[in-house]
Amino acid sequence: KWSREKTRRETGLEKKMEEEDWADNNKDWADNAVVDDDDLKDDDNEVDQYKSYKGYRKGYRGKHGYGLDGKKKKGNCPAKPKPLSEICAEIECAPFEKLNISGCGFEARRVLSANWTVTSIDTSNMRRGYQEAFWRLFKYIQGANDRGAKIAMTAPVINRWFLDENFQIEGAQMAFYISSAFQANPPTPTDDKVFVEPWDDAITYDRAFGGNRDDPEYYKKQFTMLWKGLAKEKITPYPKMSITAGYTRPGWGRQRKEVMLVDDGSM
Repeated sequence: KWSREKTRRETGLEKKMEEEDWADNNKDWADNAVVDDDDLKDDDNEVDQYKSYKGYRKGYRGKHGYGLDGKKKKGNCPAKPKPLSEICAEIECAPFEKLNISGCGFEARRVLSANWTVTSIDTSNMRRGYQEAFWRLFKYIQGANDRGAKIAMTAPVINRWFLDENFQIEGAQMAFYISSAFQANPPTPTDDKVFVEPWDDAITYDRAFGGNRDDPEYYKKQFTMLWKGLAKEKITPYPKMSITAGYTRPGWGRQRKEVMLVDDGSM
């Protein structure tokens, strides 16, 4: 399942996330998804959406096109994402079908049913919670399972952010797609915080970007543009879950990250 019944942590879920507050603004993205033709060009998903914008924090690490002194570098174009065709030729990707539904700055896919290994993210301390979640899943594929099996790393790493009726973070999960060699009969995790979960087919709307920026404002910008693109096509996604995905090793070579929203009919 791409969603789950709401569960509240005993502490921390009503707090604002310490380092990534974009999900708290999800209602603003939805409510303010007014189409601006200056923002949305008729170029394809791999070109126009990746243009940089003003307002970068001076000296921010990974700020594409800018040095640590905050000055614009000459000849440094805005980052485009690494193509999926290249990524999936290098590492196994979760199976999907590209749908004939697209608009300015997004594309639609049918993510096919499969088994994923999943763990919760402690949102009361985002940086630590994210790192701990990643290493729990990584240990699972490195042998922390009932067979001691080594499972190949796959792409993408999915993060699902569950929102309540007030668009506040109510829970979060990280997930790895289980490689095809173990799909039919996945090993059982030995860590009780890790579990295997079958996900049904789902239609997702995806916006990809490159570069090394991972600050909340940049993700907020990408989600805003995704909402605008969907609004222009009169598509209403499921409002109570936002997804971020990473396809590449952070800081190593050309990057691909995505923000996603799930079609309301898939929930």
